[in-house]
Amino acid sequence: MRQELILRPASMRLAVFLLVAVAEAAAIRLLTYDADQFFCGNVSAYTLCRGLRTLPLSVFFMCAAVVLMTVARPRLWHSYAHLAAAAPSRRLVPAGLHLLGLVLVLVPLWRLPLAQLEAQFSQAAPLFLAGGALALLGAALWLLPLRVWKQWLLGNGAFLPLVAAGFFLLPLVVEATGWLWGENRALTRLTFQAVSGVFALTGTELSTLPGERIIGLNDFSVRIASGCSGAEGVALVAVFMALYALLARRTLRMGPYWAVLFPVAVCLSWILNILRISALIWLGANVSPKLAVDGFHSYAGWLMFSLLAFAVLAIVHNMAFFHTGAAKPGSRPGLPLRADPLFARIVPFILFMMSGTITPLLWENPADGYPLRVAFMLLGLALFWPALRAIDWRAGPADWLTGCAVAAMWLLLAPDTTASAAQAPDPFWILCRLLGTVLLVPVIEELFFRAYVLERAAGTSAAAPWRVLAGLAVSSLLFAALHDRWLAGAAAGVAFGLLYLRTRRPGGAVQAHMLANAIIAAVAIATMNYDLI
Repeated sequence: MRQELILRPASMRLAVFLLVAVAEAAAIRLLTYDADQFFCGNVSAYTLCRGLRTLPLSVFFMCAAVVLMTVARPRLWHSYAHLAAAAPSRRLVPAGLHLLGLVLVLVPLWRLPLAQLEAQFSQAAPLFLAGGALALLGAALWLLPLRVWKQWLLGNGAFLPLVAAGFFLLPLVVEATGWLWGENRALTRLTFQAVSGVFALTGTELSTLPGERIIGLNDFSVRIASGCSGAEGVALVAVFMALYALLARRTLRMGPYWAVLFPVAVCLSWILNILRISALIWLGANVSPKLAVDGFHSYAGWLMFSLLAFAVLAIVHNMAFFHTGAAKPGSRPGLPLRADPLFARIVPFILFMMSGTITPLLWENPADGYPLRVAFMLLGLALFWPALRAIDWRAGPADWLTGCAVAAMWLLLAPDTTASAAQAPDPFWILCRLLGTVLLVPVIEELFFRAYVLERAAGTSAAAPWRVLAGLAVSSLLFAALHDRWLAGAAAGVAFGLLYLRTRRPGGAVQAHMLANAIIAAVAIATMNYDLI
């Protein structure tokens, strides 16, 4: 109880700080967002202008870093909370300093229309810089006095300042390196040349317009736009590897991981993007333009990323070079990849998502390829059968009642659709759909969203209530993003998450999910309304 009384004021103060920082950054961003009236390209101090317009994004990223660090390293949070509890509770001077800085930032925006601000930006820039510095200093001193900041930062090593600085500088770094991508930028032009080179190696004759970055084969042509440069794939790989490094920080050799595996993964991401564009052109010219544009173009990138993420996981797990001495395979004797409970929670879900990116590549109606998705799900669960056998799958009446409630909610909130016997799928498709929906999907999704995401985010059963609620919210929102009906999906995610938190075993959530899907499937077959499943 004493610890809760200490932590509550600190957590409230930090929550207020995050909300105010995000609100202020969003307001400033919105006030300067109209590119028709204010464009940094028309300003003499272009670099300074772009840097200042990027600062609100830096604030968003820094707030995200604070949330991630409190979840990933509870020790940092508890250290901050105890230091904050000993600091003075009334900090009017830092609050006034922050408000003064905010006023200095807003004065030019209030006095000058955006069109005039564009012309007089050099005169207003000192106010923006001074106001931003005062606002940041005031907010920092409102959280903790300067001497306490020094004590906290020095007492927790270099991890905290490095992560905070990295997140804050990330938008600025992206802005500074913008010459690499975008329309007619270096990476986009290089991608165009590389795709042309792939076809040149096969002796295929293309029609090209280098100035417009258009490549044509037969009667099909594409334009290599900025989104095709491969920069998005590189960013996804970087985020994925950073999150994995954060989760596996106790067992990972950071030097080899970042110096060797990360550059290799980035290069492979770009190469796979080249192959994706080349395959898209070939499919459009020789198979089906509709399949190439509507299917392959939309999903092949995610397929490539999934394959690369799976390869990174496999390499890190199987090569002792990337493990610390205490975490080499010998530290868990006789535990192969198939028996690893962590990989059993992640890899089947990756294969499940990969199957969802493959079916649109092969079928104009992706639903027709559901039997292939079932094959992928069976493969994922079969690969990790030794680990799955060791999991406690028990459930009880509360789990089954929850499954019935979720099914009732899902059916009541279902949109009105007209069933048609003429459009009924064939029996084999229905059988595969039932197998996947009722038996396979609940196991794969509950292992990932509840036994992995929720468990990691919520921490142990002794974790602070705010962390458990944050984990429940994150896992439920991610689960909802996987469903077209995201509101109902989020509600179901919360229900299944509460079942998991009650016992810290996936069995209850899995059986509730199975029962809910079975009831929905039975109603779908009885009414011949297969859109329900």
